[in-house]
Amino acid sequence: MEQKIEIINNWNLKKVFNEMENGNIKIPRFQRGYVWERSKIVKLLNSIYSQYPIGSFFIWVASLNYKNFCREITELNLPEQPESNNYSFILDGQRRITSLYVALKGKKLNGTDFSAICFNLEKKEFQIPRLKNEKHNIPAWKLFDTTAYGDVLTDYAISDRENGTNYSTIWRDCQQVFTDYPISVIRTLKMDLEQVVTIFERINQGGKRLSLFDLVHASAWSPNFDLREKIKKFNDEPNVKYFGGLEEEVFIQSLSLNAFDDCRNQNQLHLTAESASNLWGKTTECLRLSIDFIKTFGVRFIDFIPYNSFLPVIQYYFFKSGNNSIKSEHVKYIEDWFWTATFSQRYSSSSLTLMKEDASWIFNLSGGQQAENMFGVSLTLKELLKVRMQNKSVIKNGALCLMALENPQDFDNGLPVTLDRTNVSRSNSKENHHFFPFSLRQQFNTDSNGINSLLNFVLISGRLNREISNDYPSQYLTEYEAKNSKINEHLLTHFINQDTLNAAKANDFQSFIQKRGEFILEKIRSKIKIGEFSEPEDEIIEENIEYEEVQTEEG
Repeated sequence: MEQKIEIINNWNLKKVFNEMENGNIKIPRFQRGYVWERSKIVKLLNSIYSQYPIGSFFIWVASLNYKNFCREITELNLPEQPESNNYSFILDGQRRITSLYVALKGKKLNGTDFSAICFNLEKKEFQIPRLKNEKHNIPAWKLFDTTAYGDVLTDYAISDRENGTNYSTIWRDCQQVFTDYPISVIRTLKMDLEQVVTIFERINQGGKRLSLFDLVHASAWSPNFDLREKIKKFNDEPNVKYFGGLEEEVFIQSLSLNAFDDCRNQNQLHLTAESASNLWGKTTECLRLSIDFIKTFGVRFIDFIPYNSFLPVIQYYFFKSGNNSIKSEHVKYIEDWFWTATFSQRYSSSSLTLMKEDASWIFNLSGGQQAENMFGVSLTLKELLKVRMQNKSVIKNGALCLMALENPQDFDNGLPVTLDRTNVSRSNSKENHHFFPFSLRQQFNTDSNGINSLLNFVLISGRLNREISNDYPSQYLTEYEAKNSKINEHLLTHFINQDTLNAAKANDFQSFIQKRGEFILEKIRSKIKIGEFSEPEDEIIEENIEYEEVQTEEG
């Protein structure tokens, strides 16, 4: 097998700096930040002085075709053209390298003077002097300036002889440590951009994982077209902002589908500034139409959408057909696809390949080939009972869409509940009421995990939630029954039928979620209409779990 990486252990800081000053080592455009604050750089310098490891540096060797990927920092005065015949992009460690460079070269960057970082000979540590008259603070940049280093060494050699000190030795030893400090470099060999994507998905920079979008943004950048700026402008449109905005991936998947009829990684990476710019206007208009259309499935705002992937596929219908609306004879086909794709958790793996298949289907549909595109669903009551509101879950979002389609009403007065991002912005928001209050969970013989079941949540107004507060269901339901003759009708908009209501009035939590789960599962079956359910082989109900421990004693 051909070797794809090599590990270089004979580099030092001087070699790294020379590569930068020859224009060979470059910071890629998709890196978000490129230098640390001075206090953090001081810690890094002290780690090197103590000869602690500071980690490896990962470099992607790329051809000159990737010039657009270069992020030039004009204040550093580094050459744009490489001395070698390729670029060496820093994939991991660019802020460490840049931070060391500005400190040990005494640079000013973004208004910050890094030449103020000093090595204190008496304390034997790097610092930013607090007092101007503090003695023995030598600017760190003098370690790598031959003339300045020699002058300091000479001055202290004389001073040491006169005062019986050994500061010149400390200065010489410090310079020797930085000269000899080994730098471990992992360098790619003959690795294409798609393979680099995989690397980036596994590298963590400052807690932020770099994504495919970062690479596409760089490869499709030009002085006249910046994808990130275009997306921000789109998401700032009032109607889009009210909906909650769209993820960056939606745009590059849509552009790739429209350009190549395929949105897999290699196609997204083939987007150029010219192709993306030419497609941008029509693609974003198709996305606006898709947002309006998907609201008819209960996606009142973006947090409710089961898969962001639905939007690129639906916009592809508008893009290919040239229509501003879905033809009436096509609506039912797309609706069935939406619900079965949701409750079969279609995009839980190999999503881009499956999106290509669905895009091909929807293209044929737009051209008049009316055929179903549905999938086996293995969702059971047992699995539905496991869905938690504090976790990311396609099934949860699908159920919330179904709830939204019922146009929920407050069951004390029948007034409609406003469902938008301002009212239901978090999965455990106060407006997402625990029907059996969270604070009373022990009385219901359950725990935090149980009380946060999807089946214990209803979409009501913040006003009603605050009014209910910590009351038992039997208490507040009895009160509302006395003043609302249509309470049963209003409770049905929350998927609470008579059997479920009876369990609630008895304060029987387990029976309540069982009965409500059965009722919701019937609603799901009526939407997908594709035969019998079966037990799933693998449980994939909840993905990408993010626990939100914020709870409220209200509701």
